[in-house]
Amino acid sequence: MTARPLFVPFFVLATLSCQRGAEVARLPQAQAAPAVAALPTPTPPAPATALAADPPAAVARSASPFLSGTTEAHRRSTLTPKVSSAVTRVHVREGDMVKQGQPLVTLDTRDFLLRAEQAEAARDGAKVQLDAAKLDWDRVKSLLAETAVPQSQFDAIDARYKGAKAGLAAAEAAVGLATKALHDSVVRAPFDGLIVKRLINEGEYATVMPATPLVAIEEIDPMDLRIQVPATNIGQVAVGDAVHASLPATGQELDLRLTRVVPASDPHTRTFSAIVEIPNRDHSLRSGLYAEVTLRPRNARALTETETAKARRHLIPPRDLP
Repeated sequence: MTARPLFVPFFVLATLSCQRGAEVARLPQAQAAPAVAALPTPTPPAPATALAADPPAAVARSASPFLSGTTEAHRRSTLTPKVSSAVTRVHVREGDMVKQGQPLVTLDTRDFLLRAEQAEAARDGAKVQLDAAKLDWDRVKSLLAETAVPQSQFDAIDARYKGAKAGLAAAEAAVGLATKALHDSVVRAPFDGLIVKRLINEGEYATVMPATPLVAIEEIDPMDLRIQVPATNIGQVAVGDAVHASLPATGQELDLRLTRVVPASDPHTRTFSAIVEIPNRDHSLRSGLYAEVTLRPRNARALTETETAKARRHLIPPRDLP
């Protein structure tokens, strides 16, 4: 009897809990949140077209692409002595313009003068011996005709006469060598040009072996423009083709003609050389100037401004070579 009042409240609470759970179960489901409209996937921008390594096709079909070139001396010589002697005078300095045959370096000539005098004296002695041998030869020759002397005696006189003639020829050659050495003691300009390097001073001794460099001279009229042509374009290049060269250093724009094409490639750069000779009477051009060059084959059309701009992007300045 005492346990019943405790059981009834527990049963009532359990019943109420079940009813509340059923009501919760009968509640309508919460309205789902409206679905977010799917945004269109943005189309990624088309990647920028990479600049082709080769020139545009339109440019290649017209004129050759822009190439690089460098001006260089038409000829360059480093002069050395032909005889060994001390330097008594250097007549030029770097930057001087000289004419062909102009004295550049003078060597001490005293030794060569003495050798020349010695050779001339020996030549005079050889002439005296030859005259004496000729007199004997004529005398014995006449006696031999009269059978007054044996043949053996004439043969000896004849040999002496021939030896005297050979001795005079050797003496003449010695005089020529001494005279040449005296002339070679003055080093002269082999052509009209510019002195670019002075390599010796007064008082120094110049030798033939090993050769002592004296001065370096360049011929700058005409001036050569050496153009590096890739192997892909060498078939478009021929002697006589029109060439337009732009020299940024001087601001000159030159229209020229191709003078020479070297058929062998440079093993280091794998390029061919095309050479243009530029008249340089006013000496305004110097060697080592960078040039932008357009080669125009004879059957090529002119470039438009757009093609010119595209081709210029491919122009690569030459790297400094060691």
